[in-house]
Amino acid sequence: MLRGSALKNSLGHRPTLVLGLAVLLALVRLAVALELLPPGAYGMGAILLFGVTLEAMLRSFRPALLPGLGLLLAGLGLGYSTAPAVLLALLGVGALYWAWAPRMSEREQASFWGWVLVWPAVGLLLVWQIIPSLYALWLSFLDRFNFIGQSRFAGLLNYEILLTRDPLFWKAMGNTFWFVIFTVPLGILLATLVAILLNERVRLLGFFRTLYFLPYITALTAAAAVWDWIYHPEFGFLNWVLGTPGLDWLSTPQGIFALALAPLGLELKGFWAGPSVAFVAIMVMSLWHLLGYQVVVILAGLQNIPKEYYEAAQLDGASWWQQQRYITWPLLSPTTFFLSTLGLIGGFQVFTQVLIMTPTGGVLQDTLTITLYLYNKGFRDSDFSYASAIAVVVFAVILVLTLVQQRVLERKVTYEA
Repeated sequence: MLRGSALKNSLGHRPTLVLGLAVLLALVRLAVALELLPPGAYGMGAILLFGVTLEAMLRSFRPALLPGLGLLLAGLGLGYSTAPAVLLALLGVGALYWAWAPRMSEREQASFWGWVLVWPAVGLLLVWQIIPSLYALWLSFLDRFNFIGQSRFAGLLNYEILLTRDPLFWKAMGNTFWFVIFTVPLGILLATLVAILLNERVRLLGFFRTLYFLPYITALTAAAAVWDWIYHPEFGFLNWVLGTPGLDWLSTPQGIFALALAPLGLELKGFWAGPSVAFVAIMVMSLWHLLGYQVVVILAGLQNIPKEYYEAAQLDGASWWQQQRYITWPLLSPTTFFLSTLGLIGGFQVFTQVLIMTPTGGVLQDTLTITLYLYNKGFRDSDFSYASAIAVVVFAVILVLTLVQQRVLERKVTYEA
């Protein structure tokens, strides 16, 4: 009977649930104030929080619970509209916890305090990531929403226009695909070669590691501005070195494949002409900027490979190339898989260097990436509904490609040395 009574009066994770609902309700109130949620959302959340709290109190009632309930109700009554209201509600949750604590198991108390420490980070994630993403999804179903005038519900109209009647979207998507195809594998290959060299016992090793990492810690805006000068047709450093004054690297829209095959009488157009010379110039700048980060990550992976493997290979007569092929590359697969995943996601989000070096997206939109197109639609054309639809489609593309990449490449990853 005592055991049955204890189970009946067990609080379980209800105190943790009350804490979570109180924090979420504060975020809901913020979303209502910013007009991201309808006003009734706060009332529904307050009723839910009060109901869960009341059920937990009735399950294990003690007079000591009443002050905490009073503080919580005071915060709810003020509508979480001011900082004191939020403080009162959270103090009420704290008072309820101290009254509940004697009847909570050690595991339940650990869970409560774990969530106390986690909720600030989770709250920031919800405020800056999850809620805005859901709000963007909602905006994509409206017609030309611009935060000023009225907008009507348009359903899937934005998606229909985007996927079937917008050639500029497919142009931007094609450019972005070329950026990912060129920069991700080439960046990993270059970083691996540099990291292998830096992993050897050479003089001034720390200096060279710092030298390669400096571009990555340089502000991308400043780095792009410097490279814009390097590519300048009249005063650029590159034309001075090559002796080609007047060559405008960032205003050459011809595709590199089309230029390479033109002497053979082959004519390529559209996507198959390849990325333009201007876009390849931006890719070179991007590879330079990210090389240091990739080198540091791969260098950490190299140093985790046991030296005994190389010593055994040398005793068996393996050459330097064979050691890299059969030892280094397979055991670096977790690191290269990690970098390829980040590279895929980051490649679809390339924006800053494109905006700085070719603000209009190139002469014939040959450097227009999908994020720059999204930016133009939202902040130049003030069509946040269409921009949100682009963002949703890009998210779906990145998600699908990442899952495919994980399914295809992860089978070849060697996690144990």
